[in-house]
Amino acid sequence: MLWNNHGWGLREMLFLCAILLFFVLIVAVLVSQLYGNLERNTRDNEKNSSYAHVETLLKNAARKYVKKTNDTSSIILSDDLISEYISLEDLTVNNDICEGYVVYENNTYTPYISCAHYETEGY
Repeated sequence: MLWNNHGWGLREMLFLCAILLFFVLIVAVLVSQLYGNLERNTRDNEKNSSYAHVETLLKNAARKYVKKTNDTSSIILSDDLISEYISLEDLTVNNDICEGYVVYENNTYTPYISCAHYETEGY
């Protein structure tokens, strides 16, 4: 680029615009990827919170079961809780039917569920 008394020429101006456009496109692609990752993470968190809700419902149903039956067995299956203490719809997340059990020890309830797209750690 040569500087002269007349300022920039058309060639220099087009060259600088091309460089600027290149950087704008790179930034647009990076921002698009960032928002795509954020949206995917948000969806995953919503799913996991729904499964956590199922675990909570299962735990509450096991509490009611133990209180009513005085059964102190260490493992309470979800099949034993369905219909009287919890419904099958409560164990469903986005058409994904879950099954599970609750471990009852020392007055603590620990729920574990297994679904097609999710499984509690330690199931």
